[in-house]
Amino acid sequence: MRQIWNNPLSREILLILIVKIALIFAIWWVFFRAPDAPTAEQVSHALLESRPVIDNNKE
Repeated sequence: MRQIWNNPLSREILLILIVKIALIFAIWWVFFRAPDAPTAEQVSHALLESRPVIDNNKE
């Protein structure tokens, strides 16, 4: 392992790979992780308090 860190090219490649893996994990964490399940209060509020959408673009 010490030989890898002594070579500048391999050290740079390893650091870039580590940064890329961290960025891929961060993107997955933000966009693709499972959202928290809504509570019963949130669901009832969303269903009962919603208003119908009025489409003003109809001809």
